[in-house]
Amino acid sequence: MTSVLAAQHANRFYYGWWIALVAGLGLASSVAIFIPATIGLLVSPLAAEFKWTAKEIFLAPAFATTATILVAPFIGAIIDRFGPRRVIAVSFVIEALIMASFRYLDGSLWLFYARYAAFALLATGTTHVAFTSLVSRWFDRRRGLALGIALAGFGLGGVFWSFMAQALFDRLGWRDAFPAMALIITLVTLPMMALIVRDSPRALGLTVDGGEKSGAGEGALRQAAKVELASIGMSLREAARTHHYWVMLLTFCLVGLGVQSVMLHMVPYLTGRGESRQTAVAIQASLWAVLVVGRVGTGWLMDRFFAPRVGFVFLLLPIVGVALLASGASGAVALVSAMMVGLAAGAEVDVVAYLTSRYFGLKHYTAIYATYFSAFAFGSGVGPPATAWAVERFGGYGPVLWGISLVMAIAAALLLTLPRFPRPAAGAA
Repeated sequence: MTSVLAAQHANRFYYGWWIALVAGLGLASSVAIFIPATIGLLVSPLAAEFKWTAKEIFLAPAFATTATILVAPFIGAIIDRFGPRRVIAVSFVIEALIMASFRYLDGSLWLFYARYAAFALLATGTTHVAFTSLVSRWFDRRRGLALGIALAGFGLGGVFWSFMAQALFDRLGWRDAFPAMALIITLVTLPMMALIVRDSPRALGLTVDGGEKSGAGEGALRQAAKVELASIGMSLREAARTHHYWVMLLTFCLVGLGVQSVMLHMVPYLTGRGESRQTAVAIQASLWAVLVVGRVGTGWLMDRFFAPRVGFVFLLLPIVGVALLASGASGAVALVSAMMVGLAAGAEVDVVAYLTSRYFGLKHYTAIYATYFSAFAFGSGVGPPATAWAVERFGGYGPVLWGISLVMAIAAALLLTLPRFPRPAAGAA
């Protein structure tokens, strides 16, 4: 650690950027990526071994959603009080243990669901709830870009786990694949979290956005003021009294419902259209890859333009992408459509994290953000099984995808109703 700090001072490289990068690694390994990246791949092997239907399997994320709604605000309050570092480390240990336990899955559908509930109840500290709080503590002026870099890890993780899970399934079988994935978390992710993550710039004698706490003059006073950002902001109760709190809650619930429904059903949709499983997995991975562009691009733009408008623009192309899928896209058109959807998945978490910090401050940021994460998780959990049910009901994906496109259009329109920030934000226009 000492050598890292020495290099930072010599090269004028702010340690907060290491925090953003390692936060990206954490998100790439989190339950928030593990569930959507692997659930679609489990449909065929679990259906073959246990005779479970796709509808029953896709119901599993709903149990994670329900647990998330219950536990996320509680975890957020713990992080606000004790800091994210310890919560992150403990959560990754638990995540790895639950992943390894999939090897012993039997024919009990309820024990299958219980594992997904346990992911949320015991490992929510691996998700955006902890990592957006962590990054926001280190940045103010460049918070949008820093969040974008960190949250891009979600997309990179989607690419990695889509291919890695399929490769492990093919080589080891689905049972032994899960302990192998748990081993990756234990040997790679967990040590990086322990070595690099620090709760705030104060822990290393630094200030928000860079610099040391020593010194005098106007620059030092500005830096000292930034250090106090974490002590300023609304409580959850005060935030809930504002109109825009509820508009944001509805908006990101709808985005979660729409985007996750498409993402989790991408492989079944494409194989149903006659694509090979390998091609379907590759197209799903492309969706995660473009998510990286969406998150970094969104973050960079939010530092310069009014964030709700940036989010609106990034939702337009995905609406077109879903409409193309509804029209029966396959092959190259399906690839482009999936990439369009990835832009929405790349924008939504960036936008809600940034808006939460700007509208409500950092003092109770994690507790407030956790309620949005719960709303997003609710939409994400309800959407995929509802989509599976609707596909059976209507005899195909076409009508269902048209409905999802409409839902996303409503979410985009709601973003345009949000007010200006209550205090000037760097780069907002």
